[in-house]
Amino acid sequence: MYLAHSSIRKADALATQTQITPRQRLPWCVPAGANLFRDGDPCSGLFEIVAGTVRLSRLTRDGRRTVTGFGFPGDILGFGPGGHHIADCDVVSDAKVIRHPQDGLHGPGADHDQQQLLVNGALRQVAALQDHCMLLGRTLARDRVAAFLSLLGDRLGVPLGDYVAFDLPMARADIADHLGLTNETVSRCLTELRQAKLIAIENLYHIVLLRPQYLAALAKA
Repeated sequence: MYLAHSSIRKADALATQTQITPRQRLPWCVPAGANLFRDGDPCSGLFEIVAGTVRLSRLTRDGRRTVTGFGFPGDILGFGPGGHHIADCDVVSDAKVIRHPQDGLHGPGADHDQQQLLVNGALRQVAALQDHCMLLGRTLARDRVAAFLSLLGDRLGVPLGDYVAFDLPMARADIADHLGLTNETVSRCLTELRQAKLIAIENLYHIVLLRPQYLAALAKA
């Protein structure tokens, strides 16, 4: 789907008509299932996630999908060597996105505050990739799932006394492809964590971290 590309063109046209500067750009709504960019597309700009969740993925030579990461509010995506994107970026829950065009990043008219924002976004992406490599190095599947839930708690969680709650924005299959596990293994690990009273699961998608500090310790072990 290329709904997002159409939305980008409309947003740029509106910005031109109303003389909106890059610093004043407003986010536009992108529905779940839309695509922000494809692997190999020319980089036309960077995407700041204001709300919602997006998924970054690539296909291996034999056609298997690997989810390389997720984008949450505050993340900036779309960096790519050689002027091309290196992953597919799909919206997994209704999102609000700001697109920062390339012409606002360089040259005498570049906005310093915007440049700093994008540099910080790039550094967060490097840190996220390092965390993902560490996560995949864990031997126990349960620890991978626990570490991932701890991450979601940090990024999306709402404190409820000693607990942390959030709605799981992505499907079990996305988690499996991100952690290098099967769907069945992810489901089994969630059941193990629930039976150990580390988490509660309500309505399949609402997660409550009952012992968030313990999960965080597993994530850092």
